[in-house]
Amino acid sequence: MTIKKRLFISNILMIVIPAIVGMMSSMVFLAIARAYYGSEVLRTFRENRHEERIFEVDGFEMFAVLPVAGSVLIIIFANVFLIRFVFKKIEQPLKMLSDGVNQIRDGNLNHRIEYDTPDEFKSVCEDFNDMAARLLDMVNARQKDENNRRELIAGISHDLRTPLTSIKAYLEGIEKGVASTPELQQKYFNTIKEKTNDLEYIISQLFLFAKLDVGDFPFRLETVDIGNELCNFISNYENDLTILIKENTEDIFVSIDIVQFRNVIHNILNNSVKYSNSKQAETVITCRADGENAEIILTDNGQGVSDEMLDNLFEVFYRGDASRNNLTKGSGLGLAISKKIIERLNGTIKAENAHGGGLSIIITLPIIMQEGK
Repeated sequence: MTIKKRLFISNILMIVIPAIVGMMSSMVFLAIARAYYGSEVLRTFRENRHEERIFEVDGFEMFAVLPVAGSVLIIIFANVFLIRFVFKKIEQPLKMLSDGVNQIRDGNLNHRIEYDTPDEFKSVCEDFNDMAARLLDMVNARQKDENNRRELIAGISHDLRTPLTSIKAYLEGIEKGVASTPELQQKYFNTIKEKTNDLEYIISQLFLFAKLDVGDFPFRLETVDIGNELCNFISNYENDLTILIKENTEDIFVSIDIVQFRNVIHNILNNSVKYSNSKQAETVITCRADGENAEIILTDNGQGVSDEMLDNLFEVFYRGDASRNNLTKGSGLGLAISKKIIERLNGTIKAENAHGGGLSIIITLPIIMQEGK
């Protein structure tokens, strides 16, 4: 039964039942009056000493029943009008909600309900719009994950096939006697060893990313002075890179897994070397307190990237080299792994083009303790 019918029947019954009871009471009253006063005259009264017959029995019955019946009819028609008036206010938002559900069912997740009337349905329509927005985000995220999965498979296939092809070619060269001299044989063996190391590195990075992605990688968290930790790492970093600490902080403590945090900084600095467009790669590091977070900025002297590339730098297997032919530029997993690690540490990481050229990687980590405050 519809809400409209329920409202109609309930309102009618609330009026009809008392009316029926009133009519029955009137009939009982008339019966008692007949028995008591007789059948000729029901009631008389005197005014100014003149006796008049006001109502006869039949006339009184008519006038007793008609007002009650008329009242019932008036009440019924009034309720019909009021129910239509009230239900119109209910029917419109219900229809809008029904249409919205059908739109979502048919895949139109951009559909939104525009309802501004300040009544009970406004919050329902707002909840519907919020649900539609969340569904759209979920679908977009799922589509993005699906695209990433395809790119991941394509990237793995390419990055594993390239060194495997080289290993196979050099082994065939040794087998067929192409490497006829000890020097050439040693060169082939060194190349095979180098390509094998590349394979091992790619597989280990892929394994680490997969573990981080499913949250199955154990972190050993320690509270450390982030400024001291950066200095210790840089002093032991070995690569063809000039590192300048423009600003550093003291006595600011964060909770990190030291090994994985160093892995993040190592990935960023290695990218500075790989993508440098000058003879000497250089990175400037700034570490400071920014409200409740410690902010670490690493800016290189490279050529920067396009705005489109900025949005994709932390995607798995993404590289600026679209052809993926230059494996010396990395596997495309380093920044994706770095993002997973920083997020596991409750921090954030992003990339921006620096003023005057170069790329800035900005890391924020929540401050656990700050001495002197």
